[in-house]
Amino acid sequence: MPLKSYAVLKGRAKDKLTSAQHHPHFHIWLTADGCDYRAAVNVRSLRDPSAMQYLLKFRWRHPITADLSRLEPGLHVLENHDGGVALDFIRLNLFHPDQFLTLPCDGPGCGGDISAVMDGVVGGAVIDPDCWVYVFGEPWEANGTDRVFRFFPSRGMHEIHMNQGNDPLHWSQDGAWQDGAILFEHPRQQRWTGLFLKFQSQSWQTNDATGHAMVSPVGPVPEPHSVHRPEGMVRIVAVMVHPLSGSGRHGGQESVTLLNVCPAPVDLTGWVLQNRARQSWRLRGKLLPGETREVPLGASFLLGNAGGIVTLLNREGLKVHGVSYTAEQSAREGWRIAF
Repeated sequence: MPLKSYAVLKGRAKDKLTSAQHHPHFHIWLTADGCDYRAAVNVRSLRDPSAMQYLLKFRWRHPITADLSRLEPGLHVLENHDGGVALDFIRLNLFHPDQFLTLPCDGPGCGGDISAVMDGVVGGAVIDPDCWVYVFGEPWEANGTDRVFRFFPSRGMHEIHMNQGNDPLHWSQDGAWQDGAILFEHPRQQRWTGLFLKFQSQSWQTNDATGHAMVSPVGPVPEPHSVHRPEGMVRIVAVMVHPLSGSGRHGGQESVTLLNVCPAPVDLTGWVLQNRARQSWRLRGKLLPGETREVPLGASFLLGNAGGIVTLLNREGLKVHGVSYTAEQSAREGWRIAF
């Protein structure tokens, strides 16, 4: 079953503190709509492997930011499904999984390295009075003074990390469309930064209904062309969202360009492209090692000029690759968006 509650908090960063106790966290003091909140962010796992995986994405772009900017400051409870501003690391194509880093975690105060990473980006938000901070996760409230920042009453956010694809001991927290993250909006620079965290034990392949892992991330990694670990074997390298009318190789059609990066031919028969509206476009034919192919799309599969996502699934329904683009990226008529 999913988290007890899922929400996004939009506020200003007031202070920060690293905890080096038995359960290390990085704490952020936020204010929103006249209330104080504490975001408690995990910096290590209590189970081996203990080091967290993270992605700090500067100049982060995604179509969801337009909806987030329109939110009023404060806590917003979210529905666990597509169509709103709920986050899903897998289904929203927020980033490429291979961009995540794992920092070493050993000795007392384990998690110090990732805390240093967070200290820099959160510190920038503290000193920037125009920066909006968006914290996704599970809200909590306690009847008492906050133990870290001493405001009253104590309330805040936790589970600020990927919340699906867990090991069997943590299946109770699995769910789609409920991932935690911290996003930073700098309106004057028209710039967003994304901070995303996950545990090494969490899988990148999960069930759409339950969020349970479909493929274990642990154990020896098979060959790149194995159907059991398909991530990245074929990549979406470009999309044509705003074609020139009646011209071009495909007569002005929208298109998706694929690249086979693995050392073996890939039979695309049974594979599909999927957009944000869950429309599917079926593929066929073989893609040789290193070969690219521009796939022309029909009227039943629309990319759209207002921003969108494109996901590539293999015949087993496992995600191979995914990309996203914003309205600004698609504004140039006749240009392909390269990834």
